[in-house]
Amino acid sequence: MKGKGVYLALTAAALVVLLGLTSCIPGQGGMIGSGGMMGGQGGQDEMMSGQGGMMGSGMMSGQGGMMGSGMMSGMPMMGGYYSGVLTPLSHNEAEAIADEYLASTSNLDLEIDEFEEYSHNFYISLIETSTGKGAIEIMIDRYSGSFQPEPQSMMWNSKYGMMGQSQTAEMVVTSEQALKIAQDFLDIVYPGTEADEIVSYYGYYTIMTTLEGEHYGMLSINGYSGEVWYHTWHGMFISEVEEFHDESASGH
Repeated sequence: MKGKGVYLALTAAALVVLLGLTSCIPGQGGMIGSGGMMGGQGGQDEMMSGQGGMMGSGMMSGQGGMMGSGMMSGMPMMGGYYSGVLTPLSHNEAEAIADEYLASTSNLDLEIDEFEEYSHNFYISLIETSTGKGAIEIMIDRYSGSFQPEPQSMMWNSKYGMMGQSQTAEMVVTSEQALKIAQDFLDIVYPGTEADEIVSYYGYYTIMTTLEGEHYGMLSINGYSGEVWYHTWHGMFISEVEEFHDESASGH
């Protein structure tokens, strides 16, 4: 009986350890490796963990961890955070929030360009009407409606981001080079996807990606270092917010 009791105790302890390990597996709730970034792009997110060493400067090997463990880990729009909420925002509700954000900038030179719905959030890009250049990228949580600038728009934007006017020199990476860097990255991390539409912002580029001719996701390229920042936090692409584009055609 004593031996049986020891056996049962050891079995229970082993189960506790296994349960603890299971809770740390990437993909169980959206967490990816030690970088702290959330996501879920067709099961590919696990590939992002630990790739910094292989890709070198091409994968934000230094800044990725900073954003993940600090700023990014508390963002409400990340995968799994609102897993118990069943009803996402409607397009009309998201449009109203986007208009609210645009008005809050008090910048009459800005207008909304891209407006897309993903499984975790809505993605919105603002452009300058006077220059046609990208200005700010924001995301709206698909469930709570909270909004905030995208990480790369905060950290890399030399005009509207956290860096303010600190970087005024012209970007040394051309749009052609940015597309090449993006495709090289995609070939390794997201095989089969292709770099497509590119938009130039102050300090960086954002490039849309496609898979078999359909929109898939996006990534950003630093205009000075060539570093790559894939937008893992959006989740799966759902649709364009077409209603907004129809309305904006006659002026915002």
